[in-house]
Amino acid sequence: MRFNVTFMLASFCLLSCTSSEDFSSKPEADHIVGSCFKLIEPSFVFEGRCADLSGLNNNSEFCNGIQVMGSGDFPKSWGSYVEDRAALDRSLFEKLAFEKQRSMLFPLEKGSEITVTKLVHHGWGTIGRFWVIRGNVLHNNSLIEVELPSIDLIHHAPYWFKGRSTQIPKINKKFIEPCNV
Repeated sequence: MRFNVTFMLASFCLLSCTSSEDFSSKPEADHIVGSCFKLIEPSFVFEGRCADLSGLNNNSEFCNGIQVMGSGDFPKSWGSYVEDRAALDRSLFEKLAFEKQRSMLFPLEKGSEITVTKLVHHGWGTIGRFWVIRGNVLHNNSLIEVELPSIDLIHHAPYWFKGRSTQIPKINKKFIEPCNV
C-alpha cells in the first residue's frame, strides 16, 4: 500500500511539471495577449521546433520560429542566406532522424507587426516550467503563427523574453516594441 501511495504521489508531481497552463484569456495577461508589437530589426521566419502545447508529441513539435537577422548564428540578410542556403540550413537547424531538412521561410522587414495570440506556462518535465508566447505575422496576405524565442532547449539565442521567469514575462524591447510607440 505504501508503494502505491508513493508511486501515485511521484506520478502526480511529474505530470504536474509536464502540464501547460494557458494564460491567453486570463486578465493578468491582457497587457500581452491581443497586443500588437513591431519588430525593431529585420527578422527571419523559419521552420523551427517549438514547445508542444498539446502534450501529444512529448516536448517539441514543428512550427514557425522567428529571429533577428544577424543575431546568433543567423545571417545578416536574406541575400546572404540565399547565397549559401544549404550549408546555413544544416548549421542552423539540427536535422533529427526521419525529418526533412528545415530552412528559412521568408524575411520580415523592420517595423513588421506581430499580434500576440497565446501565452502559456508550459511544463517541460523535470526541467521545469517555461513561458511560451506565440503570435501572428502577416505574410503574402496570410497570417502566419510564430513562436517567439524564449527557451534554450529549442530556440536560437537571443531570447525575446525570459522563458524561465516565475511571473508573466515582459517582452525584451531590444527586439520588439508596442505598435503604438
